Amino acid sequence: MSSLPEIFRRIVSFLEGEKLPYLVIGGLASSVHGYPRMTQDVDICLSIAKERVGGFLRKARKRGFRFDEEEELRNVESLGVFKMGLGDFHIDFIILSTEFEKAAISRSSRLTIFGVEAPLPTPEDLILLKVIPNRPIDVADTENIARRYSGRLDRRYIELWAQRLSDEAEDMRIHKDIMRLLNL
Repeated sequence: MSSLPEIFRRIVSFLEGEKLPYLVIGGLASSVHGYPRMTQDVDICLSIAKERVGGFLRKARKRGFRFDEEEELRNVESLGVFKMGLGDFHIDFIILSTEFEKAAISRSSRLTIFGVEAPLPTPEDLILLKVIPNRPIDVADTENIARRYSGRLDRRYIELWAQRLSDEAEDMRIHKDIMRLLNL
């Protein structure tokens, strides 16, 4: 098993069985809302208490996922993230921790990727999620999404969250980047 579609179907099946709220983000979500691009992983925002990650990982191991449990539990404690592998790919998990991430999950829509339905963020929420880290690939993704949805984005929603996220980070870059994207 070494294709991204197979890995995606397996992780979605596992997450659906665990009945934990989650959101597909990253390159796969960008390919749905923007333009298709290559990605070598699956990125998931997961609503789980840090204390429950150990049990989650043990269940995942029984389903064939691989990882170093001690290392991933340290990552959960220090960074709020963990990773699992399957075949030639890996799945990156970000543990939901902010009001914005909670809002994004509550606003998600179930869309079909690789033949299975999974929750994806709205275009507005995906733009905000990708503006925060500001990596070159994220900048390109946000520009593609903003162009594709030009004139159809909920400006009020995205501007309010951009201001709030900038205030929380004490960095106006997020708000400035959003305003630039809204004018593409």
